[in-house]
Amino acid sequence: MGIFDLFEALIKLGIPMIALSWFIFSWLYNSEKIDREAGRKAISSHVKTMRKSFASKEKDEKERDGTKEANYIYDKWMWFGGGFYGLAGLWTFAVIETTQLFSFVFNFPGISILLQDGVVSFVVTLLLNQLGNVISAFVWFAYWDIDSVFVSLLVAYFGYWAGVELARRDTEFSISALLEKFSDDKPQD
Repeated sequence: MGIFDLFEALIKLGIPMIALSWFIFSWLYNSEKIDREAGRKAISSHVKTMRKSFASKEKDEKERDGTKEANYIYDKWMWFGGGFYGLAGLWTFAVIETTQLFSFVFNFPGISILLQDGVVSFVVTLLLNQLGNVISAFVWFAYWDIDSVFVSLLVAYFGYWAGVELARRDTEFSISALLEKFSDDKPQD
């Protein structure tokens, strides 16, 4: 393991985990689903409770075809298991899907190639590809091409909790405020 492995893990996992956990936990804190004064153990146990509640709510909604009121990213995070592992799986799934979408669009083989074995074969191939993507997301630490799995886990875990702490402290990242700050720092002639 070298410094480049650590840098690669920070770029691929650390920074995205900080951003995603900050986004989700800011939403949870602002909607008062989690108390800002809660410690890490309390947050972890509350996320587990939310996961159990989500699973029963999801089952109830399937039974009665109700409308969903929750945030899409929150739903997917809970679907992947919630907490650190669920967020890492969600990030990996998003990367896999985005990469494959761009690859498909920019390397489009043509309709005749896609349907050469028939529509049923195309649909089966598509469904199996989706299943493979979900499985890869669940074993996210194996997906990332970083030499040390241990470093990947540590960096992702640190990123997760750093984002949670930033959200807990009500840290906001306003793009307009950042642009204003950088424009004010220009040297005067």
